[in-house]
Parts: sequence; structure tokens; C-alpha cells
Amino acid sequence: MKFVTIETVNSCLSQIDMRIGEWNQITDNQLNGNNTGGWLNYAAPKDSHMLFKFSEHVAGWLPKGKWKILQIDNSTYLDAVQENFLGQFLRVEGAERLSETRSLLFEFGASKRQDQKLELLIAQLIFIFLLFECHVHVVSSGSVAGQLLSIQDGFVYFQSREMNVQGAELLLDSFRRNPDLSPEWVGEIVAEDQERRLDGIIER
Repeated sequence: MKFVTIETVNSCLSQIDMRIGEWNQITDNQLNGNNTGGWLNYAAPKDSHMLFKFSEHVAGWLPKGKWKILQIDNSTYLDAVQENFLGQFLRVEGAERLSETRSLLFEFGASKRQDQKLELLIAQLIFIFLLFECHVHVVSSGSVAGQLLSIQDGFVYFQSREMNVQGAELLLDSFRRNPDLSPEWVGEIVAEDQERRLDGIIER
């Protein structure tokens, strides 16, 4: 995970026919700024525990890929305390300048364990940005038909070039049925991590 320039982001986004727009948002080249695709929005829970679980569900909507990009657009204002908090949370070079550098690149493929940590980190960042009611966009190199996740003022928008936002309704139904539970993909990661820790204790 690292902060990158707009040029680097646009180089990545060109692979899926997207780019950074005038307001520092992720834009779909095929839609040309027109809302002709499909989208579904959902108000995030106000309860902190449910919000955390909701963020995990939301993060699982985007497909896996070689990279994911988290883009903070110009509608987001972070005060000094929030910026400091995020800097401490991320512990990555450039985090102290979030007001200037707003593009985070997550690269996958180094190892399964590292990939899992990055997926969980993205879910945790979604939680924070929903809590702060920021404007943030997340996309994957594996996105098809313009799949884009947008966070705006405490709402989540599932967007696609297709009229039917694939999988979003099923994801939300799963959350509504069990709002206190993490989704299956998070449970699998946690279980694997516990097994590793147990194996380490036994080896000692």
C-alpha cells in the first residue's frame, strides 16, 4: 500500500477504461459523466458495531485483482485531528499529507497472507471514511463493466455500466439478515490467522 500520483493512478485506471476526473473522483470513460449505467445506494448504519460489519460486507463487493485504488475526491475535508488519526492508522509514507495526496494504491500478489491483510485494511478504511462522511471511490483491476464503489456522506453507492448492479442486492440482503456478523470472506481470513498463531504456539 502506498500513496501515488495522479499520473500513476490514471495509468492503472486506463486498464479498465477509467480515469481521474476534474473533481479528483474516479470517472468511467464509457459513461462520459452521464449516469446512464446502473447504481444502487444504501445508507450506512449509525451504530458503530453494525457500521464496522457493514463496511466488511461492502468491501467484498469489488472483485479481486492485481491492484485496488482508493481515491479521495475534492468534496472531502479532513480536519487536522482526522488527518492525524488516519496518518497514525495507515503508518505509510505520505499519510501525514492526506489533504494533498489523495490516491492510495494497494498491490496484490506478494503473498496470500499479505493480500488478506490488504483486503481487511480496505474494509477498515471504508469504515473510517463512512464514519467521517467522506467522499471516496474504490475500484479494482478486476472490475468488469465499470464496477465502482463510492462512499458519499455516509451512503454507499454500488455503480456499474450495466443497469443491474451485479451482486449488490444479494450482499445487502446478507448484511440485513445478519448485521452483527462478518461476511464469510472475513471469517475465513480470521480463521486462517488463528490457525497460524496456534501452529506457532505448538512449534514453540
